[in-house]
Amino acid sequence: MISSDRMTAEQFIHVRSELPDGGRWHELHEGRAVLMEAPDDAHGTTILNLSRALAEWFTKADDQDIGYACPQIALHVAKDPDTLLCPAMSYFCEGRQFEEADNAIAVQVPRLVIDVASANDRRSEMRSRTRAYAQLGVQTIWVPDPMKKEVQVIHANAETLALGTWQNLDGGSTLPGFTIKVEDIFKQPEWWK
Repeated sequence: MISSDRMTAEQFIHVRSELPDGGRWHELHEGRAVLMEAPDDAHGTTILNLSRALAEWFTKADDQDIGYACPQIALHVAKDPDTLLCPAMSYFCEGRQFEEADNAIAVQVPRLVIDVASANDRRSEMRSRTRAYAQLGVQTIWVPDPMKKEVQVIHANAETLALGTWQNLDGGSTLPGFTIKVEDIFKQPEWWK
């Protein structure tokens, strides 16, 4: 049973599996377990398309030490009280390959975070979420918005870009050579039809 008292990040991880749905959609906000809205089909399509594009980029990259992506790993963005946010995907480029995949809470700071603005709670909190990622030290944040069909690109110490369906999302210095049409991020796969 979860009490209404504030928890530390470690306590939350310890009891997470006892929460509804095994804690899958829960985050820790200022020491309190919060049930986030479950992602919808548009969220899943967005992550599927980005994952495929990233997989192609990883396969084509010449550098064997290019990093790796982890889905839904908790990022410890604030302490006392603790806040753990679980973006859709985090890209790490330090350490041995898939080192963070075994952790419930990331030890390293990801270079890129992808947080989909799909459910109402994520949409309404996205500004504070992206601010928390930036304060943690994340260099690049992508916020795909399936409703608006746009991707916000936030770089540390730079202005936010809003890319529409007619534009391309590129990896810049974070993912050199990565590119995808924004419209392709939100396209339903052919096999789904």
